[in-house]
Amino acid sequence: MTSNPSVSISKKALIHNFMQIKKLSGDCKIMCAVKGNAYGHGIKTVVEFLEKYTDMYVVARISEAKTLREIGITKPITILGGYSNYKELRDSVKVKCQPIIHNFHQIDLLEKYQESNKLKKIWLKIDTGMNRMGIPIVFAKEAIKKIRKLDLQSEIGLMTHLSDAEILTKPKNTRQLDLFSELVDGFEGDISFANSAAIMNMKEYKKIYKWNNKGDVWVRPGIALYGISPLSDISSEQLNLRAVMKFKSKLISIKKISKGESVGYNSTWIAKNDTKVGTVSVGYGDGYSKSLKSGTPVLLYNKNLPLIGLVSMDLINIDLTDLSECSIGDEVILWGEELPIEEIAEKSGLSAYSLATGITERVERTISD
Repeated sequence: MTSNPSVSISKKALIHNFMQIKKLSGDCKIMCAVKGNAYGHGIKTVVEFLEKYTDMYVVARISEAKTLREIGITKPITILGGYSNYKELRDSVKVKCQPIIHNFHQIDLLEKYQESNKLKKIWLKIDTGMNRMGIPIVFAKEAIKKIRKLDLQSEIGLMTHLSDAEILTKPKNTRQLDLFSELVDGFEGDISFANSAAIMNMKEYKKIYKWNNKGDVWVRPGIALYGISPLSDISSEQLNLRAVMKFKSKLISIKKISKGESVGYNSTWIAKNDTKVGTVSVGYGDGYSKSLKSGTPVLLYNKNLPLIGLVSMDLINIDLTDLSECSIGDEVILWGEELPIEEIAEKSGLSAYSLATGITERVERTISD
């Protein structure tokens, strides 16, 4: 039996999360975000599970869209990053994607590229306050008019992104939605504004805003699909989401050290008492972040045990003193349903997003359920 770290992906949990999102979204259509290797969960595995459920996929880069087409995905794909030159526009047409336009330079490229008519649909991203990418809302109608003048025969959708959606009570959410709602009133086409965090408040947003566009309303879940809470101070369990990923490894060494001795690089952790130290076969080379601090819990025999010392490239050390019985080869859970990834991230002031997407290629992936 291998002692290398592995990730187990639960089909049952993924479908459960999709259905929970669908329930919250009502009659909205769903585009599932599978960018970043499906948030570290494995893009090929995830799309295989979601293919019969989702209406569309969302990726960040053209390379990810190509991967989906290469494995036989025929459903629509939206590319969040859009395109920045002729080659990327040509590739978007070739793989039959729906690119997102977020600046006037892209509209100029669209105008000059003869094959643009082959794009079935394009999305225009409107900046309502994120101030990252998107056409400033004061120029939104100008951009729509300019695209329509091209007579591309392409559908146009309008999209925006809420900067503060992780905190439902933030007044900026209302300001952004007020702006977007006014813009899309009577718009002939689809619209989208809800990422994972906004979906959790979708019923309220649909009650307040009538979304009087002449098309569909799309939600675009990302992190919530994978059972990770998108909201500050609200757990995945409270949102009825289940962890899709279980990250685990094995105990490969057990030894005793005396009070005053140190463990690991730079001697950052010093034993206050005689200590039983375990070494686990995982490190930052596998995606167990080097920034995780002493005290971060791992799970062994259903007991939380603390990380001690610095994370090495291939190894971590844990304090086994409070565990009466353990053996080399025992399974150690690093995060999963029994030990939420949000708890691991919070302990070291990190993001659950970065931990999930950080799993490296050398980690073996298996499927459960």
